[in-house]
Amino acid sequence: MSSPALVETDMAARSAAVPTLSTAGLTRRYGQHAALDGVSLDFLPGEVHVLFGENGAGKSTLISMIAGANTPSEGRILMAGQEVAFNSVAAARAHGVRAVFQEFSLIPWMTVAENITLGEEPLAGPVLLQKTAGFLSKSGTLAEARRLIDDLGFELDPRATVASLTRGKQQMVEICKAMRLRPRLLILDEPTASLSEHDAQALFRLIRRLQQQGTAIIYVTHRMHEIPLIGNRLSVLRDGRFIATVPADTPEDRLIELMTGRNTEKVYPQPRQDLGAVRLELRGVALDHKPGVPAISDVNLGIRAGEIVGIAGLVGCGKSNLAQSCFGLRRIVAGEILVDGAPFVPSHPADAIARGLWYLPSDRKNDGLALDLTAHENMILSGLRFGAASGSILNPRREARHLAQVARMVEFNGDRLGEPVARFSGGNQQKVLLAKSLVQDVNVYVFDEPTVGVDINACLSIYRCLADLSVQGAAILLVSSNLPELMGLTHRMLVMSGGAIVAEFDRADYDEHRILEQFF
Repeated sequence: MSSPALVETDMAARSAAVPTLSTAGLTRRYGQHAALDGVSLDFLPGEVHVLFGENGAGKSTLISMIAGANTPSEGRILMAGQEVAFNSVAAARAHGVRAVFQEFSLIPWMTVAENITLGEEPLAGPVLLQKTAGFLSKSGTLAEARRLIDDLGFELDPRATVASLTRGKQQMVEICKAMRLRPRLLILDEPTASLSEHDAQALFRLIRRLQQQGTAIIYVTHRMHEIPLIGNRLSVLRDGRFIATVPADTPEDRLIELMTGRNTEKVYPQPRQDLGAVRLELRGVALDHKPGVPAISDVNLGIRAGEIVGIAGLVGCGKSNLAQSCFGLRRIVAGEILVDGAPFVPSHPADAIARGLWYLPSDRKNDGLALDLTAHENMILSGLRFGAASGSILNPRREARHLAQVARMVEFNGDRLGEPVARFSGGNQQKVLLAKSLVQDVNVYVFDEPTVGVDINACLSIYRCLADLSVQGAAILLVSSNLPELMGLTHRMLVMSGGAIVAEFDRADYDEHRILEQFF
């Protein structure tokens, strides 16, 4: 059972309301392991209730049972005080529970409109026949999707196929699906992980509107700056157990202490002050237009040894495509890239690695990791050709020593090097991906959304690793949709809009509002 509640909140008015949904002693066991242990919580109408904790704390297990995707081993779920049995997602939906999970449930080859209405499609033909012999209405599907997209304030083409969309746009489609039938309780699991600041603000406006309509909202996030902006109360889980419920404006250091059970240092390490010569330079780089992404033209930037330079901008502004071009994943049609003063135009990732440049992709599961292989195999895979051990006879003992050292650098548990990556949390998968880059013999790093979908503890590990690389003299280009992250880690920040660099800010001049103004 859960420990006694540590309640540090004065929510008398809200607590008087009948909870939209409550959990009572909710437990989920897998063999002898309790993924969730006796958690009792109330989710109130018109309230944004944030769930907070490390990966593996039990958040995903809890929301999966509330959404009907998992069944409890013990405990009860109550809607408006009445016990209910959510034995399926359909059963939860019938009671007005909708969820937007981190792992999308979209059909790639179908259109945005078809995905939004899937399973609840508008029908054509006589009303009396629709239940037994109705035909799907393409015009009705398109009109319904357009109405919903406009209502939510998203920028989506309902006729576009999902496969052609960026991950951020796909996230919007998932939110549209959940909102098609107004929910009594809406679960949002890391909803802004792939959204730009602009689209995140549109989501926040939607959430505030739902609050006014009395919708209860469960909000899972690792982005601590979002919590006081959107939340009312916050509940902390640790190792499957309930720890505390506190006000959403609780200071960050207190939240980290509750989450980890220990004091922690400042979130963002201070960047290195003394910088060396230019290590990465882009001169007049241009890329062709790609569906959903503008052409990139005449990009010029330089990054010195020890320097971390960030690129900010809306989803679709071209920042990820520019990052990919440095690694030979997008064809450069004009300009050149220089690494340590030597020009080259990468046509393949092997060209970039050979020149001393590494790219960490934003989608670790599809582009970065071989999920069925072990952490050891993933880390060493490309290092066998390009790393310090390239060209030499395999030496398992030396390899193991080297990987143990790399694992320590990213704060990954070396005892788990032999486990398949598919078993790991998002944070540990991201650490493996980061370790993979450290096995290479490179001094220039391009990191594309390196903390997307990971918990605060993993974020801290990644931030420390980036700071260590900076101290060692690496040049780092950091692409991120998390503006506070960019402001905390970088020496300089560039803003992209419409495929061009439109503004540059030095660290001393960082101002969130001024930076956001340049996004549009």
